[in-house]
Amino acid sequence: MKKDAATTESRPDWLLLLVVAAVTIVLVLQKTKQALLPAKQTPVVWAAEIATILGVVILRSGWGRDTRWVEEQARLGTLANNFYEPRREALVNGGAVAVGVLCSLWWAAATWAVVFTGMERGVVTRGLFDFLVAALMGALAGGVIGAVLGLAAGHVWEAQHRRRRAGRGVRNA
Repeated sequence: MKKDAATTESRPDWLLLLVVAAVTIVLVLQKTKQALLPAKQTPVVWAAEIATILGVVILRSGWGRDTRWVEEQARLGTLANNFYEPRREALVNGGAVAVGVLCSLWWAAATWAVVFTGMERGVVTRGLFDFLVAALMGALAGGVIGAVLGLAAGHVWEAQHRRRRAGRGVRNA
């Protein structure tokens, strides 16, 4: 994990790259006989791939992080502030979990038929494995999307809160 004044990252970089790699592997396998999801899910996998890559770029860019905290604190008349960072981080993590769970449930429900197809063909384990891959894809892609949404919500909340504090002239040491 890296920590410096410009960006604060709580999740390891390799974890985000692992998510991109997992989604990419499923996408690459879609055009082979080893496809893990039904063919009708290919456009959704493409959308997940694009959203995941964009989300990882945004999360790694440092956008929405506390980059000017020294100037902001001086403007407010305080020396240090540990108020915003944990709340922003909670919004990022909460968004990742909430959207990850919702996307996992949606994707699993949308591909429930692969279990029945596996039963009809006599390969129940393959159908169940494909179903689990679909649920995992939803969790991974949704987690990244939710983290970006949480980051945006945290950025907006912090900007509004700082504006209100500056308008009231709050002076805390």
